[in-house]
Amino acid sequence: MNRIGYLNKINTYAARFVLEVEGFNASSLYDINIHAESFLIPVLNEVFDLRLENLNNSQKKNFPAIDLADFSNRVAFQITATSDLEKIKSTLEKFKEHKLNEVFDVLYIYVITHKKERYNEEKIKQFIPDGFAFSATGNVIDKDDILQRITAISSTPKIEAIAKIYEHEFSDFQIQMREKSYINGCLNTESEGISPNLLKISFPQYIYQAELNIDEKSVIDNLNAYLISIGRKPVKKLKPGNLVKKALRAVNVKSGEWVLYEKYVYTFKNLDDNSEPFRKIVDIGTITRLECKEFYDSDENRLRVFKHLLRNTLIELCRSKEIEWYGKRELFRFANNQTVPNQKRIKWKGKKEATKTVIFEMHNKKEGHVVCFRSLAFKSSFINIDEYWYLVLNPTWSFTNPGGYHQSRFEPAYMAGIKRLESNGSVYNYFRFFSYFFSYKDLFTPAYPYMEIHAAEELSISPRLEEKAWKPIKIIEKKAAEMDIDIKVDTELVDNTLF
Repeated sequence: MNRIGYLNKINTYAARFVLEVEGFNASSLYDINIHAESFLIPVLNEVFDLRLENLNNSQKKNFPAIDLADFSNRVAFQITATSDLEKIKSTLEKFKEHKLNEVFDVLYIYVITHKKERYNEEKIKQFIPDGFAFSATGNVIDKDDILQRITAISSTPKIEAIAKIYEHEFSDFQIQMREKSYINGCLNTESEGISPNLLKISFPQYIYQAELNIDEKSVIDNLNAYLISIGRKPVKKLKPGNLVKKALRAVNVKSGEWVLYEKYVYTFKNLDDNSEPFRKIVDIGTITRLECKEFYDSDENRLRVFKHLLRNTLIELCRSKEIEWYGKRELFRFANNQTVPNQKRIKWKGKKEATKTVIFEMHNKKEGHVVCFRSLAFKSSFINIDEYWYLVLNPTWSFTNPGGYHQSRFEPAYMAGIKRLESNGSVYNYFRFFSYFFSYKDLFTPAYPYMEIHAAEELSISPRLEEKAWKPIKIIEKKAAEMDIDIKVDTELVDNTLF
């Protein structure tokens, strides 16, 4: 099909999209609006060259005025079926109230039906944050604006990819599926077992708060003496976090289970215990014991502080299992030997004992030398559901240079190659592996006192989800450049008797 054919197809399906939204909303069936948010992500990513995430799914509740966001490019979208002036004003009002203009440079309000032909710009101005660029003409958009942008795209393969997304979501089959699901209830009542990528966690009942008591001058003097001895420039001041780290190191305390907020340090460590080494850097008279639940339920800021503490505590737990935190990519990965980097295999136990390669050597296809290492890894976040906290664990890979630590400069190409080969089943097996790896206990390994990760729990849902309804469309990609290594799927976990 040529360029014009793809554009015609996009126009047809975009019109169907609007009609479907209007039809469902007229029947007070608003689930289609929620579905629209997820559908629009790949379209808007292609059209605006962004990497949007759905904030309603990622539990970022401190962004109430927006639905989709690309934090790196500082672009946000509000997705709405309401096109009146009051909706525009209320969105801007919330955006301003929560100071989101400090986080984002651009805000679009996407009307998934039809926007008004004209909005009163003067009435809108008073709700726009100072210094923030926004106009109804340029920032309130609908399908026609998107179609204009698509038409202006010069790359035919990119237009083809967008056409595929629209066709997948708004073919006759998909529309009929949604009609049956939303109007008639469901296609069948058969239940299905699912395993969300959530691992329940436990932590101490109390969190401790205290003010710092650090001799900053002494810490900096000791640090500078060391820096000068190795030929480096001395420092005049340390950031608060670095000051705490250096102060702990000065008293021979290795601990990362803490977080700073305002003038306090927070930790799960029992600061009431006279033998706790952490007491050496705090003002003993300011130590306060707080119930964890009361702390994180009190406000959004303290919730963020608590999640940060959970992340730092997870880093320490992982370190005990030879998994390192790589901050540049914000992921956890199996740590390589820094003296002699090499392939790494570990013993683990699911239903039976087994061995798993967690770091692979990747060799140059022609010359045979090690080009990089491929480490099993995961990205994490934390979510509170009812009375329980969960670790959200998303398996991935980390490609390092031959030194075994720094990211390979070819990682984006290698990651694209592995993603083309791996199935959902492969990723699920990695999740199950991490579940067993973290939850396994034996008599010889002391329990980590500040966090416990429990085994995954299977849930049952009804009705059963039809695969065609949820399986994402694969975006057509340009043919990958020839790589210097063979990217192969890891098949060590395909044996279901392991789990």
